[in-house]
Amino acid sequence: MRFTRYDYAGVALLALVAVVGVALLPTLPDRFAVHFGTAGPDSFVAPLVGVLLLPAIGVGTVAFLRLVPERTGTDDVPASYGLLLSAFLAYVQGVVLAWNLGYGVDVTTAVLPVAAVFVVVSLAVNYR
Repeated sequence: MRFTRYDYAGVALLALVAVVGVALLPTLPDRFAVHFGTAGPDSFVAPLVGVLLLPAIGVGTVAFLRLVPERTGTDDVPASYGLLLSAFLAYVQGVVLAWNLGYGVDVTTAVLPVAAVFVVVSLAVNYR
């Protein structure tokens, strides 16, 4: 598995979000919302799990992006895709942290447009 500089930047970004989350632990509620439906949050975890889960999934996914093409002999995933994915996940984690800190963020309104941009940019990166 050969990581690119974009992968390292993406992992660093996810690590930064995790460190910020850990620093905010004393101010977070006892039930950390991690999933939001149309009626608001519908899934909760312990705060430490909430601040580390998404960054950990992101790091695992970046590693997966490099491992699978190597093992299967398929075309490589574009080098910049790991950073793009990491930036999107870091943004989502920031929105979730803001909601859990009581800032009144409408998670759907904050995430859906950015998710749409992520999909369009992902397609452009993958099918250039």
